[in-house]
Amino acid sequence: MKARFILFVLVIVTAANGCKKPKYDRPEPAPPTEKKWIVTTMAGEGTPSFVNGPVSSATFHFPEDVAAAADGTMFVTDVLNFCVRKIAAGQVSTFAGSSGFGIVNGNGISAQFKNPYSVTLDAAGNLYTTDENDPRIRKISPGGNVSTYAGTETPGFANGNADTARFFPGNSITADAQGNVYIADAINNRIRKISVTGQVSTIAGSDTAGFRDGIGASAQFSFPGGIALDRQGNLYVADRGNFRIRKITQDGQVSTFAGSGIPGVENGSAAEAEFSAELRDIVIDSEGNLYLIDFNRIRKISSQGVVTTLAGSTAGFRDGDASSAKFDFPAGLGIDPQDNIYVADLNNNRIRKISFE
Repeated sequence: MKARFILFVLVIVTAANGCKKPKYDRPEPAPPTEKKWIVTTMAGEGTPSFVNGPVSSATFHFPEDVAAAADGTMFVTDVLNFCVRKIAAGQVSTFAGSSGFGIVNGNGISAQFKNPYSVTLDAAGNLYTTDENDPRIRKISPGGNVSTYAGTETPGFANGNADTARFFPGNSITADAQGNVYIADAINNRIRKISVTGQVSTIAGSDTAGFRDGIGASAQFSFPGGIALDRQGNLYVADRGNFRIRKITQDGQVSTFAGSGIPGVENGSAAEAEFSAELRDIVIDSEGNLYLIDFNRIRKISSQGVVTTLAGSTAGFRDGDASSAKFDFPAGLGIDPQDNIYVADLNNNRIRKISFE
């Protein structure tokens, strides 16, 4: 009798529910993961020495600058190994130099550098380098042939033919799509150009260090450093002695792009932001944002002129979120067509990558 009663109740309940399908709890869709800047180590084990091979075990000795080719190949000026290294397909190799300390032209490892400093690529795949201990500008063909592109062994200042022009050592360099090369000639306080026809000229600045906006030689710089070109042909220069980023239009008009002139690390609007005297390299992404080294930080100046800190703080070594990552005297920057940023982290003897993931 009890079993019949239970069955009767179940029939009543089922009828009342109108044969509805059972209801199950469905999990809420996971919220989209927020993209953020991530710092990783691309190459270098960290020991200051010279070892080629897989990127995880290869070593550098004070990597100063890095340039990224369109196919993902990287070139690094390795200061105390006296050479230019190549990173491709997960391997580090020697592209040019390493046969000794000196200035010798030739192919690949038969060439010599003293302390290769800044490096840039043109659209044809040629590399151009400066040297901390020699005033000449060197050119390295895609096949690794090293030649003197401009300057003589005597430091100084002279425009004219590339083979008689003079520069001082330790300059930053960049190139445009046509193959013209631009140099921030720090000790001469000038921005120079080497045309594709082999003529050296001064775009802006004079022999007097100072701060003045204006056109050409009427403008003044103080120990200019990192230099970069945007897609419109404007140059941006890290004006270290003036704690500012300067802009030079194609007609030679110099203006202040960012920086109050007060040394510091304050972020904010372009007019209020502060920079240190350790302003070094600059790169520009596809949207016109600038990224620059400022001591142990990588800072960003948006195309709207807002200055922020992208990564880094005090000296150290740490990969991970850009907000917590650390560098130790980063010296040079590179950028690839996907806007990934590469850092020659000098005291950590590593090449680091900053990507938006």
